[in-house]
Amino acid sequence: MAVDYSRLAADYDAARADETVDRDFWLLGLREMGDLRVGERILDLGAGTGRFARLLAESARVVALDTSREMLLASKGKMEFARARGDAHRLPFRDGTFDATVVVMVLHHVAHLKAVLREIARVSRKVVIATTDMRTRDLGIMGEAFPSLVAIDRARFPRIDEIARDLEGAGFHRVRVEDRALRRSLPVAAQIERVRKKYISTLDLIPEEEFRRGLAFLERELPRRYGETFVVSGRFTFLGASK
Repeated sequence: MAVDYSRLAADYDAARADETVDRDFWLLGLREMGDLRVGERILDLGAGTGRFARLLAESARVVALDTSREMLLASKGKMEFARARGDAHRLPFRDGTFDATVVVMVLHHVAHLKAVLREIARVSRKVVIATTDMRTRDLGIMGEAFPSLVAIDRARFPRIDEIARDLEGAGFHRVRVEDRALRRSLPVAAQIERVRKKYISTLDLIPEEEFRRGLAFLERELPRRYGETFVVSGRFTFLGASK
């Protein structure tokens, strides 16, 4: 079963975007680990609705690339940046087009990691990747609600050591790896609504009956355990490399 991005596009920003978290956690990590500089040419690979392309475009020349027409259409109206529809396995750009490529929570969607990293190395001289290590991550109450979630994501997300090795195999050097902790508070009602809209792509991949049972579980248990405020916490891994 594939993730239905045509359905997710309309609600994607409402379910996932947070200006403070996007700037203070994701953008900061990308800039520091990717050694991103003002005025550089940056490819946002798997840009979705342009959440990060918009922020990067404040100080760089950005192209947002995604396979989903609906996602790219949802990015219209944000800060001006170029948009392109294409496949990460065969990037529609000439060699050396970009100074850097950023890849935020995308590698678990690609079919062939090595091929994608080779393409990134072909079109850019630096790369910064944000992902998560599902072999150590605890999903907490979300894992209770959806028992198959962890197993599905462990099969989807490439291992950190695998990514680092394949970056070197693609021609990148000086691979740097750093884990960063993210903690975010939001109303319990907002978290339930995010789940209802399947803000995690893996929720599109679990059986529908499991999703219905899990949503009912969260509607009951989140208010009982957390009151009005739900705290999301997790660790994400940033990998930066250059030629």
